[in-house]
Amino acid sequence: MLSTLETWARRVWAERDPIAIHELSASDIRMHGLGPQPLVGPDAYQAFHQQVCHLFVETRLVVHNHLEQGEWLAARCTFVGRTADGREASAEGAVFARIADGKVLEGYNYFDLIGMFTQLGQLPADTLECCMNGQGVGGNG
Repeated sequence: MLSTLETWARRVWAERDPIAIHELSASDIRMHGLGPQPLVGPDAYQAFHQQVCHLFVETRLVVHNHLEQGEWLAARCTFVGRTADGREASAEGAVFARIADGKVLEGYNYFDLIGMFTQLGQLPADTLECCMNGQGVGGNG
């Protein structure tokens, strides 16, 4: 199962190959944690992938540690992206995936996207603090 995740990291993120999404996914794949609703099917994940690749000119997913149990793989990862103007941002996180026969059946993604968008200057540095205090971002709320 680790080899499937490593192939996904290389082909989908380092090589930015959208066809790999279809090759490595079940036709009814469900990906959680990448938006308000699960992404269902390879086409939905491909649309997400396209958005990320539009934001970053270079991407990579680094797998640090992993555990396997049955069809499940848990991995601590770092997503790294570089923008066209050379800014780099990263998000620490974890992926929990159910994998069978070299295909991802479902995934649960947990990444520090607030931290990543703060690094890019798209969110104020005190975003998390404001939210935890019941304030809106930028003093709204």
